[in-house]
Amino acid sequence: MLSCAFIYTIYSMYPGEEQNNEEHNEPNTNQQKLQIFGARIVTLAGRILRTIISWIIIPVIIVLILHNFVFQAFHVVGSSMIPTLHDSDYLIISKIDWSKSHLFSLFGKHDYIPARGTIIVFHYPNDPSLVFVKRVVGLPGEKIVISNGKITIYNNANPNGFNPDKNLGLDSTIPTLGDISETIPSGKIFVLGDNRLPGGSFDSRDWGLLPSSDIIGSAVLRLLPIDSVTILNTKN
Repeated sequence: MLSCAFIYTIYSMYPGEEQNNEEHNEPNTNQQKLQIFGARIVTLAGRILRTIISWIIIPVIIVLILHNFVFQAFHVVGSSMIPTLHDSDYLIISKIDWSKSHLFSLFGKHDYIPARGTIIVFHYPNDPSLVFVKRVVGLPGEKIVISNGKITIYNNANPNGFNPDKNLGLDSTIPTLGDISETIPSGKIFVLGDNRLPGGSFDSRDWGLLPSSDIIGSAVLRLLPIDSVTILNTKN
């Protein structure tokens, strides 16, 4: 009993020591709480940032890359490509060859020249805000003659000339109006619409040769209407 009383007496002589310890511990506890709260905020911000990068930024970058360098959609307006394409057809345009050509141009000049028969989408040279779809008929270095309703191409492989419409599977019996005799220079091509009826197509017969730099890409697929889905093959 004396021991207990002695201990109690000593403890009661220093009542402020426990209080001082509590006052000492309180700031430490608040500081720890702030540190924990700050760590949680940093973790949450990191998660939000990762979500934004994963679900917004990366998909947008991928879409932009695909749109500008790989594929692009195109909506046909008009009847200049009848019977192959029709008004309101929805096409998928390939930009792969165009992109490769521009990549190679970093190491030297390299024009993108699509093969004969390729259906291409391009900016109208006299007004780049307009976009046309036509078929490649004449290539650089060739001489193209349109006379008496017929097209004739002269090149090294065919010095006597040939009618490209026959090779492209088009109806060569429909006359192609025009009076043209021209050698196609480097970096340019001659394009026509498949609709050769009078006034059927506004093309190289009217506004001249197409610079390859105005080409957007080549049509590879007709996606709509759904009952007319077609792979658009290149014919040489």
